[in-house]
Amino acid sequence: MDHQAWNNVQEYLGTKFSDPDFYKNSPGIPMTEIVDQLHHLAAEDKFLPRAVAKARAFALVCSNVQIRLSECDLFPGLASCRNRVIENTHITPWHQEILEKHFTPAEFKIFESCYLSNTVKVIPDFDHSVPDWDDILALGFNGLLNRALACEEKYLAGDNTAEGRAYFTAIRIEYRAALSLLERLIAEANAQKLDMQSTALRNLRNGSAGTFYEALLQIWLYFQLAEYIDVFQARSFGNLDRILYPYYCRDIESGEYTGEDIRLIVRNFMYQSAAIRHKVGHPFYFGGTDADGSSAINELSYLILEEYDKMGIFDPKLQIKVSESTPEKFVKYALDMIRRGRNSIVFVGEPCIIRTMLKHGYSLREAQTADIKGCYEYCVCGETVETAPVTINVPKILGLALRNGIEILSGDRQGIETGEAEEFTSFFRLYRAFIRQLFFQLERSMEWGDRIETYLDRINPSPMLSAVFRSSLACARDGYARGARYNNSNIWLCATATAADSLMMIKKYVYEKKLFSLPQMVDILDRNFEGFENIRQILLNDPEKYGNNLDRPDRIATHFTAMVARKFDGRKNKRGGFYTVALHASNRFSQWAGHTEATPDGRRQGDELSKNMSPTQGNARQGVTSVIASVLKFDSARFMADLPVDIMLHPEEVKGENGLEAMYMLVMTFIKNYGHAIHFNVMDADRLREAQKYPEKYRDLQVRICGWNELWNSISRNEQDAYIRQADKL
Repeated sequence: MDHQAWNNVQEYLGTKFSDPDFYKNSPGIPMTEIVDQLHHLAAEDKFLPRAVAKARAFALVCSNVQIRLSECDLFPGLASCRNRVIENTHITPWHQEILEKHFTPAEFKIFESCYLSNTVKVIPDFDHSVPDWDDILALGFNGLLNRALACEEKYLAGDNTAEGRAYFTAIRIEYRAALSLLERLIAEANAQKLDMQSTALRNLRNGSAGTFYEALLQIWLYFQLAEYIDVFQARSFGNLDRILYPYYCRDIESGEYTGEDIRLIVRNFMYQSAAIRHKVGHPFYFGGTDADGSSAINELSYLILEEYDKMGIFDPKLQIKVSESTPEKFVKYALDMIRRGRNSIVFVGEPCIIRTMLKHGYSLREAQTADIKGCYEYCVCGETVETAPVTINVPKILGLALRNGIEILSGDRQGIETGEAEEFTSFFRLYRAFIRQLFFQLERSMEWGDRIETYLDRINPSPMLSAVFRSSLACARDGYARGARYNNSNIWLCATATAADSLMMIKKYVYEKKLFSLPQMVDILDRNFEGFENIRQILLNDPEKYGNNLDRPDRIATHFTAMVARKFDGRKNKRGGFYTVALHASNRFSQWAGHTEATPDGRRQGDELSKNMSPTQGNARQGVTSVIASVLKFDSARFMADLPVDIMLHPEEVKGENGLEAMYMLVMTFIKNYGHAIHFNVMDADRLREAQKYPEKYRDLQVRICGWNELWNSISRNEQDAYIRQADKL
C-alpha cells in the first residue's frame, strides 16, 4: 500500500461524490439515460408484483450505472450515489397511489393541511432499519443468494402463494444483479491493473470476506446498493469495532496487513462517508458489553477513533455505547476530541437500553447486543425493521387548544373543538384541552400511519434487506410486511420543552399573576407579539423554565409526555409490532420554526423550537448539572424510541485535566442514572461571531445538530444567530 499518497486520495474522494463530470467516459451509461429507461420499465411492468417490478428496476441500474475505480481509492465508485433514481420513477408514484386509494378526498385534505403546516407529519419511512451485518459478512452476496434459493426451494415444495413466489423472485433478481455488478467492477479493476481491488472484489463475488479490507469493502458495497439503488437507508454501518475485530486480528497475526495498512484502509473508508455529505450522516457505533459482562471495546476501537481524530471529519458520525465497564480511557479520549472540535460523537447509555428493552419483553442478550442506529435509536441486532411514521409538533398542538382546534396560519380546522379561550377559567381546563388535542392528533395520526404502513411493501418492497433477515426468508414476506422478527413504529414528540415552557407561562401569567386574560394572550400571539415587546420580554426572560431543575416546569414536561407514553407505548401497529414513543426533534427545531406560530414562552414565529429533550435555547440558566437533573426526571424506560439531550458547554468549563474529569463525571452520572443519549457542543460566543464575520477562516468549524454535525458555514444565518445567543448565556 502507498502510505505516502493520502493527499491524492483526499483530493480524489473530494470530487467523487460532488463533481457532476466525475463519471464522464466511465463504463456504463449516464444517469439521465438510466432514468429514461426506468420510466419505460415502470410502464412496462405496471401489472407485475411490486417486488418484482422494483427488482427489475434495481437490476437495470446495476447493469448500466457508471462505475469508476482508481489506485487512489480502495472502494469503487458508483454514479448512483446520492441519486436514488428508483425513488422518483417507482416509489413516489406507488406512494401516491396508496394515498389516493386509502384516503378519502376529505381525509386527504386534512392530512395535507397538517403536513404542510408542520403540525403533524405522517410518512412511509424506510430510513431507520439496520441489516444483519454479521450475516452479510459471513455469507457475502453469493452466500445470501444461495441461502435464499434454498429457502425458496423449501417454500415451493409446500403451500405457497403468488405473493411469496414474487418475494423470492425479487430476491433472486436483485442479488444476481449485485453479483453481475461485481463482475463489472472486477473487469474494470483488471483493465486498470488494480490487483488489490481486483482480488478483493473477486473473493467477494465468489464467497465472503476473508480479510479486514474485504470486510469493509463488503459493507461499503451493500450500503451503496441498499441506500442509493434499493432506496432504504442502512441506518448504521454496525458495531464496527466488534464485527471487524476478528478480521483485524487474523490479518495482523498472518502478516496480511500491518497496523499502518489497517489504519490506511480505515481512513479511506471513513473519508468515503465524509465525502458523500449525507444530510444526516451515516453512523457506526463502538463498544457494548460481552456476554461475560466485560466491555467490547478493543484495540481496534482505539485505532478507529484515533484515525477519525486525525482526519477532522464529521461523517461518519460516531456512537459510543457506554456502561460502567466501558474503559474510562476510551470515553475520556472521545470527550477530549469533543472539546477540541471533533464533536460528531454521541454517548448512548447501555443501562438505559437494557432496562428499557427488558421492560418491553426482550431478552437480556438481545438488550446487551442491541444495535445503535440513526441518531441514537436502538433495536435488536439483525432482526428488526423499524420505522418512524408519525412526528408531532407539540407547540402547535397547544396552539390548537388555544384556538378551539383551528390552526392559525392556515385557518384550517385540524383539531377537535375543545372550547374557546374564554371558556378556560382555570389552568386545569386549558391543560385538559391540550391533552385532548394531543391525544386526538396522536390517535388520528397513528390511524393514518397504520393505513400507510399496511402497504409499505407495496410502496417500497426491499428485497436487498429482506434477504438478510432469516425470519423474512422463513415466512416469504418482505421485511416491511411483517417479515422481520421485530417491527416497531416510532412516534416522535417534537419541541417538548417549548410546549412545557409555554404551558408554564400561561399558568403563571394568566392564572396566577393575572397579567392578562387567556383571550388577550391568544390575541398577542396571533399578532406575533407586534406591539407587545414588553410582554414578550417578560415571558422570554422568566427564569421558571424547563431545564433548570425547577419543580413546576419540569413536572409539566414529564407529566404530559408520561401520559402519552402510558397511552400509546406498546400499542400494536399494522406490521406485527408495536408503537414506541420518542422525545426527539431531529432537525425539526429549525425546519418547522417558520410554520410554528408565536408561543406563550415568548418565542416569535420563525424562532427556533427546542431540541430533543434539551431546554429551549438560552433557558439553561442554572448550568449543565441542572439540565441533566431535569432530563433524568423522565423515566427513560417509557421512551424506547429515544430520549436524547444536547448540551452546550463553554471552552473554559472543560479546560485541562479538571475540565476533562468534569465532562467524564457528567457523562457517567447521566449513564448510570439511566440516561439514554447525550452529546455536546463546546462553543465560545466570540469565536462564533468571528466565524460568522470571517467564514473563510472557519471552513472546518462544526456544530452538533440533534444527532449529526454540520459545518458552521453551511447552516443559515438564523441558525448561527441562535447558537450565538445560546453560547452568550453560558
